[in-house]
Amino acid sequence: MMRQIRLLTRVSLQGMFGLNEFRYTKDRGKKIRYCFMGLLWLLLIVMLAGYVGIMSMGLVMNGMGRLVPSVLAMSVSLVVLFFTIFKAGPVLFDRKAYEKQIAMPVSVRAIIISRFLTMYITNMLLGLLVLLPGMTVYGAMERPGITFYLYGIVAGIFLPLLPLTLASVLGALIAGISSRWRYRNLVSIVLTMILVCAILAGSMGMSRMEESELSAVVQQLAEMMEGQIRRVYPPAAWLADAMVQGKPRKLLLFLAVSAGGFILFLEILQRFYVNICMALNAQETKGGYRMKELRTKSVLRTMVERELRHYFSSSVYVVNTLLGELLMVLLAGAVLFMDMETVEAMLGLPGVVGRALPILVGFLPVMMPLTACSISMEGKQWWMLQTLPVTGKDIIRSKVAAQLLVALPFYLVSEVALFLALRPGWADGLSLLAVPAAYIFFGARAGLAVNELFPLLDWENEVRVVKQSASTMVTMLVGMATAIVPIVVLVAVPGISAHVVYLVTVVLLLTAAWGMNLGSGKRMRYI
Repeated sequence: MMRQIRLLTRVSLQGMFGLNEFRYTKDRGKKIRYCFMGLLWLLLIVMLAGYVGIMSMGLVMNGMGRLVPSVLAMSVSLVVLFFTIFKAGPVLFDRKAYEKQIAMPVSVRAIIISRFLTMYITNMLLGLLVLLPGMTVYGAMERPGITFYLYGIVAGIFLPLLPLTLASVLGALIAGISSRWRYRNLVSIVLTMILVCAILAGSMGMSRMEESELSAVVQQLAEMMEGQIRRVYPPAAWLADAMVQGKPRKLLLFLAVSAGGFILFLEILQRFYVNICMALNAQETKGGYRMKELRTKSVLRTMVERELRHYFSSSVYVVNTLLGELLMVLLAGAVLFMDMETVEAMLGLPGVVGRALPILVGFLPVMMPLTACSISMEGKQWWMLQTLPVTGKDIIRSKVAAQLLVALPFYLVSEVALFLALRPGWADGLSLLAVPAAYIFFGARAGLAVNELFPLLDWENEVRVVKQSASTMVTMLVGMATAIVPIVVLVAVPGISAHVVYLVTVVLLLTAAWGMNLGSGKRMRYI
């Protein structure tokens, strides 16, 4: 069975990262795009390593060095839990992939383990990217013993197991509950978004409690943070005790809980996997069709309705692309129910949020607009859209309009909350309205333009398109750049008028969005 697991896992990983296509394709353009994506991954790795290193250095310099291992362990666990919930159900209970694999001479257990290993390996790599920079900074500044590094390597290997198991359970529960409802995708989306809101609200609540209880003595702050970590996630504290104090019993306890929970879940799952997989993907049909009056609609309205139906048919697509809009509403709600100083301390941006609030509110939806992968989500049916009697500009308008319609309710709720909280004058009010609107429109158009350059139509699982494609990564970097530049100007030049920066930002965003339309409709026909 080990050979079956190894082969299935290798095939899954190669398909996830596109290694086979890069290796065997004769298309030079595809090879260039893969190389470009590799450079993007390298850039993100450097940025992540730099952020973790600075955070660890700050803890050590403030006399809280012993917290570094526990903070790193909890950060890895939260990241794994947060991102795995989105894809656990679609990856673990993918019926189409299961039907292809079960026809091969492989066992059900090998299929389950290979799918877990695929998620585990990707999460382990992510965990190591967080742990290694922090451990390096801590080791250089604190000079711990050799056991610190040995236990740290073990931690990097086994740390993702427990949050991966928990995320798989939650993902299975969400899929199971939603499958019993008529509108299963809508129920799955709502349940997942509620869970995401709970995680984010809990994180915000912890940040606010730290700020309210902060005293002048750094030691008290360190004890408070350590107590919170031990109370919220004890395995992180066990791992920290093993690494810092060299307690092998704590390491064994951590390994027993992590590996034991994973093995127990695996044993239970394999007994019911086939029935669960079939039940979650079963469809109920009724023969109550009735012929009604036929109506005609405009091309744009028809195309927009098609885009929205396609969008809401995929819970992975919706949850990942609505996260920015959700964060926008949460930021506005934080401004409404907290004072600005607390919000700035919670985000770690003292003196920035109040001055750059319109940019921060508008920047969040640009991180992952639905248009960033709307072409790729067409998949192998892209040719069907090309045969319709519509132009490339019709396709562009419909996809952009779908993004604007999805973002509109979140935009309106955020604006109402901000106006109630700030009671701005006419200039500030106009900025709060215009800057986020310009960002949302720019993000919709920029995401589509990037997806035209980096389409991914040959895919088996939508998770690869939404979370791992070059288009989503490039769109995210573009969105970050459009926000970082004006924020740096506002912070670096305190005397400059914020309204001038807002005006220039709006003009540049709208001009860039308009410029993307030139020749775009023609390019879309040749994807």
